[in-house]
Amino acid sequence: MRHERSGTKLTKSFIPMAVAIGLAVAVCAASALQNSSQHKVLFEKAKFTMETKGDLKGAIELFEEIIKKYPKERDYAAKSQLYIGMCYEKLGIREAEKAFQKVIDIYPEQKNEVTIAQEMLSRLIPVAGKAAVMPPGPKFTKIRIPTKLSWSVKLSPDGKDLALISDGKIWIMPLSGNIGPDFPGKPVPLNTEEIRVEWSGLSWSGDGKWIAFNDPGMSGPNQIIYIVPSSGGKPKKIVENFRDARVVNYRISLSPDGRTLAHSSIENKEQHIFTTPVDGGSPKQLVDMQAREPAFSPDGKMIAFVEDKDLGVGEGGLGLWVVPAQGGTPHLLADAGKASSPVWSPDGRMIVFLDSAKNKQINFVEIPKDWQTPGKVTSIEAPEGTSKVTLLAGWTPDNKIGALLTAKQEFALYTLPATGGQAAIILPDCYALQPRWSRDGKQIFYVTFPSEPGENRFKKGFLASVPATGGNGKPLIKDLDAMDIRQLPYQSGNRISPDGKTLISSAWTPADTGGVPEWPNSKIWRIALDRTESKQITHEQGRFADMCPSWSPDGKKIAFIRASLTDELILFSNTSLNIIGSSGGELRTLISESDKFILSPVWSPDGKMIAYLTKDKKASGETLMARTMNVIDVETGAVRVVGEVPKASVNTELAWSPDSRRIAFNDDKVIRVMNVDDGAIEEIKTNLVDVDMWHLDWSPDGGQFVFSGGKGGNAEFWFLENFLPVVKTKK
Repeated sequence: MRHERSGTKLTKSFIPMAVAIGLAVAVCAASALQNSSQHKVLFEKAKFTMETKGDLKGAIELFEEIIKKYPKERDYAAKSQLYIGMCYEKLGIREAEKAFQKVIDIYPEQKNEVTIAQEMLSRLIPVAGKAAVMPPGPKFTKIRIPTKLSWSVKLSPDGKDLALISDGKIWIMPLSGNIGPDFPGKPVPLNTEEIRVEWSGLSWSGDGKWIAFNDPGMSGPNQIIYIVPSSGGKPKKIVENFRDARVVNYRISLSPDGRTLAHSSIENKEQHIFTTPVDGGSPKQLVDMQAREPAFSPDGKMIAFVEDKDLGVGEGGLGLWVVPAQGGTPHLLADAGKASSPVWSPDGRMIVFLDSAKNKQINFVEIPKDWQTPGKVTSIEAPEGTSKVTLLAGWTPDNKIGALLTAKQEFALYTLPATGGQAAIILPDCYALQPRWSRDGKQIFYVTFPSEPGENRFKKGFLASVPATGGNGKPLIKDLDAMDIRQLPYQSGNRISPDGKTLISSAWTPADTGGVPEWPNSKIWRIALDRTESKQITHEQGRFADMCPSWSPDGKKIAFIRASLTDELILFSNTSLNIIGSSGGELRTLISESDKFILSPVWSPDGKMIAYLTKDKKASGETLMARTMNVIDVETGAVRVVGEVPKASVNTELAWSPDSRRIAFNDDKVIRVMNVDDGAIEEIKTNLVDVDMWHLDWSPDGGQFVFSGGKGGNAEFWFLENFLPVVKTKK
């Protein structure tokens, strides 16, 4: 006999019967303890609390206790979740919908409970007057984090907090605040006792007690991996090693118990994955193949990793593999063009990963039982308004996947009066970089890339032009003299000769592939604007990148940077500023730096000076990566520091005023103009909304700037949920 509850109080006539039944159930429960497991007894107690006592809130607490204490008893956990939904339905609370949906999402293999949950949802959510309702498909939700995110974040094991890095510190941010579920709480800095944190990688231990992180290091190419209590404290150094320059090489994983660190390391130009005991001991190589991005399974018995052929050149075959954590035979789990960012499901039955060859998809593969063949991959597309998925941050216990997505970028070319004011778009919807005025001011030349998807297109840059008043862009050169000449996305120079007939550029051909994955052995090229001729000017053999050429005003000489690319694969171990004849010949070195980067040299219109930027390679005392604007006297070689600049990178470009008295440079959302005599800086505002400036040039008559600008492209944190029914169906 079933008794319903009126309001929150039982009637007097109901109490004696409830007591009697309660005594009977208690006797039965005591007997059941002899033969049944605790989760079954607790389930019966929860049902009695719900159906007989009518204490729905108390029943919800008991059912939630079953789910929390006995997650591996998935049949009873599914039943408990279903009953939670029924309790909420009786209470008239909207949480019933969420509770039934969790049955569908978290326990898809429990067919009976899933069917009942779908039927319950059909009553709660009528759709187009139909009784039967299919469960909703995958859902993406953006968490509205107001501050800038680095490209490394990590979900806590319980899915409630996000560890992120900003200003050399780890911050712990609750993902649900007081405003609502899409607004995070207040981030709190984690005490690492002044040890600076590199933004390239984070990992929680499975018990949530420890966080592993990378320290940028200051003494050489190696970097250090530390662990620190998740509550803060003194970090412990685990290993110091070399991992090259790519961010994916620095991704690390702590074992569930926090006792072992998995990481990658490069020796003898090969990258392998290792495990290192946290309490001391030597790193142990796990597999013979080159690999990166190890990830412990939830039980700590297996490690997923990504094969990395040819140290990250990544031209295919970078599959997803699994190997026992103690070492052994690796098994191919999924074929992928360029796999990355593997994350295990909480139950260890599935792995989600990315494939940069299909960068708008999140991919799922189940762990096979026999390991004879790779598993079938199921993919879910990223939401509209995003351009790619960059990182998977974790898989929560309630089956949400956290991910960093790149907001869609919008690029354009703009012109702006030299005094500031209103900018004008002259080329919309085009990834146009390094714009340059023609000598007559009628054309803008720029570097762009094929429209094909994938990262590989940025290795196929080419020159194009557009009228300075606006219009359609057109390619300038392609396969000239049967040479496939490819442009760099930055530091190409691309300056127009004084007679307006020739462009000088840093470029490379498929024959110049002996540099590093991030930078080929580029050379200086002269390219006729009428497309009749191309000529290679520099021919230095070995690991060198010749960059950022600039004409002398008389057109007889060319200044450029030469950067050494060492066998250790460190970019620019030495940079020098050089002068060579416009047709080649003997080289004259003006300056050479081993502790600084030299960037963006430009010859002054009067021919007396060359302006350039320098940036320290590492911190020195109180100064962190000092950045300065410099001029060098071409005749005497004397160098003078004009002033400090807010930033100096490969995307910071310089442009002289026609009178050789001022130097313009781009700085995020403004153009800054530095006076050569005293270093005073004037700010030129663009009045554009949320547009970051990439590169710029000053018109020959001094009246206008041209610059490439983009908005979007920033990192955003999203949750993906309701995906399991789709993944199971597509299997």
